[in-house]
Amino acid sequence: MKSLKKAITKLEAFFQDIDTRPGVLARRALGSEKPGDAMLTEALCNERGARTRMDGSIGSSLIDTAWAAWEMMDLGLDALNGQLSRLVSWVLGQFEAGPLTTADPVPLGLPNGAVFDSPEGASLALRCLSTRLLVRAHLGRRPSVVQGIGAIAAAPQPATLNLSASVLSALALAPPEHRHHLDGLVNRLAVAQREDGAWAGADVFHMLDALVLAGIRPARAVIAKAAPALLSLQRDTGAFDDAAHEERALIGLRALQVAAEG
Repeated sequence: MKSLKKAITKLEAFFQDIDTRPGVLARRALGSEKPGDAMLTEALCNERGARTRMDGSIGSSLIDTAWAAWEMMDLGLDALNGQLSRLVSWVLGQFEAGPLTTADPVPLGLPNGAVFDSPEGASLALRCLSTRLLVRAHLGRRPSVVQGIGAIAAAPQPATLNLSASVLSALALAPPEHRHHLDGLVNRLAVAQREDGAWAGADVFHMLDALVLAGIRPARAVIAKAAPALLSLQRDTGAFDDAAHEERALIGLRALQVAAEG
């Protein structure tokens, strides 16, 4: 427990003066908001809105558009906000159009650092990211989204742990009738977890991102077991990468807070 608190303190110092979305969210989680964070939050949302094209997309990229909308909701915007609703509407249009054919290249890198090398894996990861966004934007009962959630839930276990984590994140916020699928997905990650808390051939931060989003008790137990792996990766700066990847640092903070709660 002492080592967890020390790691969290290092992350608090790391995020103290970072004026980005991860910085704002980390300070909220730590209860150490700065007086200017409210104004900064508004500016960050406006920046994302300013990048939006007339069609509602950011560069015709599904991942950039969906992630910008997710970030804006993280920062507190309601899905009915005009800037945000344009982004969500474009993602919904892509989701309903069938096979995803956007400007996103393969290999596909997610904002949390996970990479999907195959077109099939990248397509599923994008569909999962879109699904969790649309559900969070209160569109989970829309027929096309209901159908999409059902297809993801009914499909066989994906070929890789990284894709299982993507599916877990897609179903984490799904309507109650799909939440029973979470147990099986969490169990797959739990069974594959090594003694050191990490996963062979999988991105530990992608795993933790999905597990934190799921939030159920079995997921929290897997997160707690992953704490030693996180502690072994933490740098003196508080981050977990030499280049100080802020999104991964935020995921690490959230996971360590779960582990510290016991």
